[in-house]
Amino acid sequence: MTSGPPVVVGRRTVAPDPSITSAVGRHHSFETAIADLVDNSVDAAATQVLLRFLQLNGAVTGFQIIDNGHGMDSEALDQAMTFAKKREYGGKDLGHFGIGMKAASLSQADILRVYSRRDGAQAAGRSIRAAAPTEVEELEYAGVDSYLAAFKLDFPLATGTVVEWAEPRTFLTATNEDDRARWLDERIGAIRTHLGIVFHRILEAEKLTVTIEVFDIVRGRPGVPRTVEPINPFAYRQVGQGPFPAQLTITIDRATVRGRVHLWPAAQSGLPSYRLNGRPGSLAQGFFFYRNDRLLQMGGWNTLTVNRPELEFARIELDIDESVSDHIAINPEKAGLELDSDLKAAILEAMVGQQGQRFADFLEVAESTRHESRRYTKRAVTLVEPFRGFSADMLDAFSASVEFSDHAAVDIRWEVQDSEDPIRVDLAQRSIWLNARYRGVIVGHESGDNYDAPLVKTLLLLVFSRYFEGDMLGSREKAEIAAWQQLLTAALRDEIAAQARRMGKVSNE
Repeated sequence: MTSGPPVVVGRRTVAPDPSITSAVGRHHSFETAIADLVDNSVDAAATQVLLRFLQLNGAVTGFQIIDNGHGMDSEALDQAMTFAKKREYGGKDLGHFGIGMKAASLSQADILRVYSRRDGAQAAGRSIRAAAPTEVEELEYAGVDSYLAAFKLDFPLATGTVVEWAEPRTFLTATNEDDRARWLDERIGAIRTHLGIVFHRILEAEKLTVTIEVFDIVRGRPGVPRTVEPINPFAYRQVGQGPFPAQLTITIDRATVRGRVHLWPAAQSGLPSYRLNGRPGSLAQGFFFYRNDRLLQMGGWNTLTVNRPELEFARIELDIDESVSDHIAINPEKAGLELDSDLKAAILEAMVGQQGQRFADFLEVAESTRHESRRYTKRAVTLVEPFRGFSADMLDAFSASVEFSDHAAVDIRWEVQDSEDPIRVDLAQRSIWLNARYRGVIVGHESGDNYDAPLVKTLLLLVFSRYFEGDMLGSREKAEIAAWQQLLTAALRDEIAAQARRMGKVSNE
């Protein structure tokens, strides 16, 4: 038995097998892939970024990210297109791994083409294919120069870069015009929301303008561009002179890292900046990590605690820099961080405010604040008891607000119905059935959540509660239910028509 491992007798560098590239970017979504490319534009000092969907006969066949940054010459472009070739990043750069453009692009499309022009250098172009991602194709510079010169843009492109996705794999292939319009509208909305959150500081500082447009290839012109507006996860109105936001002071490796802890006001929980990406605010609690004003993590507790409703108003804003870089791992999609045990311990011991509080003290305050915000005054009002179709929080709110009648509980659930009616009242099953054919219209998006549409369900319960408080319906009650269903059907038609007008506007653009 030897006392230790064998000694090292040699060392050599082994080139990665091309197959490793198939694993790169696997976890990118459409939105995170685009954000990764916008990072490159910011690093190139771009002030304008245009995201352009290429549309041919109604189908989206490609995508381009165009910026007016300093561009790349042939040598720099070769480095950018090479896997495992990591360039030197400055302390202010958003780039981190040296694989972002390839990984992001090939996660979405089978062909990546890049065209670039740098001041004082010939235009350069390269392309790679997902089938052979380590083979870089060089494009003839005169053709690249002509291609760039032909772009119709609202800003000059004396220098800059165009990243182009051809033969996209993740784009809708359906031929139905309504489906195409809806998909495109949803993608544009998702991009605007995601980029608005991730780059909100940069957008608020007016260092960058990001627009999105649909370019009709046959007509040779774009539609009306839509601007990405900043969505600040901390854009609440401070109420009174409370202790928050408070400074968070973390000490590690003889360095000090500062952030801020926030308790979102409960009365402002309907704001888009609270319900990030349309998600309940309880899913966006926790840490918001920034690097060079770019958001890298949108909530989450990094195992320092767990997501729970009691902490839904707690958010921590923290900028990371080189002083803590050895204690943090950034995932390739820049959608989350891993903290080592030393940094976690430092956060637990961090000072919150000026009163000597620690991280655990802040969590306790967050829990008590949320508890106070959920206190309801019971009213002398009787309502049939709700059951399935509502979250535990909503059931608690009903129980704390009203008295329940002495009748069996009522469910409000979804079912696919052949009727155009948006709801069906079923006294025998003690249920109000929402027509699942119109779930996207009623909820505002496709949802598989059993507890979705709480506002609509609550309103339905308030309207129809009394009809479940007897064994039979009289002629008057039947007439009332028929009238309410008729009005709801009219409202549904009007909402569908409004959505069609909005989608038609998107398609025309």
